This record gives sequence, C-alpha cells and structure tokens, in this order.
Amino acid sequence: MKRRSSRPLVARLIMALAAVGLFLVGYQWGNQFQRDHEAALRIDGVLLHAPTALPELDLHGPQGPVANADLRGHWSLIAFGSPGSAIGHRGAARLIEIANRVADQPDLRKDLRLLLISADDAPGLARDFEQLTPNLRVLSTESQALSDLRDALGAGRAQPAEEGTTPPPLFLIGPQAHLVALFTGAQPAASIADDLKTLAARPEALASEPALNVPEASDAPL
Repeated sequence: MKRRSSRPLVARLIMALAAVGLFLVGYQWGNQFQRDHEAALRIDGVLLHAPTALPELDLHGPQGPVANADLRGHWSLIAFGSPGSAIGHRGAARLIEIANRVADQPDLRKDLRLLLISADDAPGLARDFEQLTPNLRVLSTESQALSDLRDALGAGRAQPAEEGTTPPPLFLIGPQAHLVALFTGAQPAASIADDLKTLAARPEALASEPALNVPEASDAPL
C-alpha cells in the first residue's frame, strides 16, 4: 500500500500562512497610509500648531475651586469678564449659545465646560448666572493670577470696550488641559459650535506638545 506524501498539505499550509501575512501587512500599510493622508484639521477659528500650557490655576466659584486637573478630560471654553459687567454678560450669553448649538452632540455637550473668569468675587451674581445652564462656572481669582492667565492665553489686549457690542474672544482648552484654539469676537456662535464638533470628532489629530507662546487673540486672523 502506497503511503501518501504530506508535502502537498505542508505546501498548502505555507501558502495559507503567507497569504495571511500579506493581508496583515497590507492592512497595516493601508491604515498608516490613511492616517498619513487624512485631511488636516481645518476650522474657522485659530487652531494652534502646538497647544499652549496653562499656568497653575487657582479659580474659585460657588461650586468650589477649579484647578488645572479639573479641566482634564473635558473641552473648556473660557471667556474673560466680570459677571457684573456688560462684557461678562455678553461673554456668558455667547458661551451658553454655543453650548446650545452642540446639543445634537450629547457626548460633547456633556464634556463641555463654560468658564467665565474675572478678578471680581461676586458669589450672588455668579450663582444667578450658573442657574442658566449646568455647564457654566463663574469663577474669580487674584488680579495677578488673572493677568498671568490672560497673558498665557494671548488675551492681553483682547478685551472689548465695556460700552461696545462685540462679544469677548473665547479660548478653547482641550482634554489635555492645554490651549488648542482661539475664537475671535467676530466669529459667529454657530461657526464656533461647528469648530467644536470638528475638533471633538478628531481629538487625536491635535498636537500634543505645548508651545512656548501663543498669538494674541486681538491679532489673530478672523
């Protein structure tokens, strides 16, 4: 009785393994090619090429203190203005409008923090503002700490006139607690909301290394 050779079976196994190997190599190459050639993030606001680190935060409000660690894992929009001023009112209204415009994105809406920051400690007014939406925090800090934060974000000369109608610029802090984008006062709330959706959909595309400085919001292109 002739013994059947096992060579055809071995050959078939080698070919099958080679085919699987080629498939895995092609799959990995395709993924890498797609990542390398994926369209760059583009928004109407000013997207920083490298995020900007924040100074140590020592913010206080009716719901308690806020530090750098509290911003991690969230998207945070910062506006500067006292809750007792016209600038503060315009800033809070703008923040709330943007939050309402991302209501169709439940995860983003849940992770979005709205921060109105000034050196004025007005707990009564702050509580009244915070009742407008659960995402809003009205916070205060020492004058020098506020100046340091404004300088770090590039807001040194960006504050609109009290008697004007232009809303204050906004500063977007990403999930790594770094400044990642600026929105001038001229940019419509609907456009900022669209930018937020774009960034939240691709957080991995944001640069990870903090920059040493940031352009001032008043000098940023519209």
